[in-house]
Amino acid sequence: MNTLFRSFAIILAALPICAGVQAIAQTPTNYVHYLVAGNSAQRLFESMISNGPRVGGGKAYASTRMDPKVLASTESTADQCRVASFKLSMNFTIRLPQLENDQKMSPELRQSFERFYIFAKRHEETHRAIWLQCAAEAEAMAIGITAPTCAEAEAKSLKIVEDVSKSCDKRHAEFDAAEQKKLSKHPFLRQALFRVGDQKAEAPVSTKQRSNLAQGALAAPQ
Repeated sequence: MNTLFRSFAIILAALPICAGVQAIAQTPTNYVHYLVAGNSAQRLFESMISNGPRVGGGKAYASTRMDPKVLASTESTADQCRVASFKLSMNFTIRLPQLENDQKMSPELRQSFERFYIFAKRHEETHRAIWLQCAAEAEAMAIGITAPTCAEAEAKSLKIVEDVSKSCDKRHAEFDAAEQKKLSKHPFLRQALFRVGDQKAEAPVSTKQRSNLAQGALAAPQ
């Protein structure tokens, strides 16, 4: 799985800080399913390619979209302004495949696909966990930041988010690299691709694609 995502620091930098808001830790996740049909691993694979999400111009089996918001408050004194609270609120949408009619397939194929579904779901949820961990680190560093003006304090806090996001990008990439090996050996995909042809279970993702999206995706062969 290669992650296609835009650094959340870039997105957050374009958003105003909502002063005076006390943030409550919330991580809403919306699971959306697209239907796939077929009575063989090959047909199900082809259905995922046709009906699955499009991310960064490429096809994917599953994807995760992260929509962020900055919630913060500042406190002013005679000679400085302090960031009193800072929260990166994130909403997630995870898109996964779902069998349209599992009554028309063998129990073995159904179980094989279900194992693939579990793999994809766990993978996308891990990317969500990485985003949340990075957000927590940025929040801890941003709270207490001081500057001569509140505008400067807010700018410094967003710069922290930008810096943390660089290390977050690396965590996503390392996780993707490790998962790619597992994906290429997954029984369901090996069964499907054996019929489709000698294709890689996962396509590489360019730096340009990663820099333009706030998404993670379980990429399909390109």
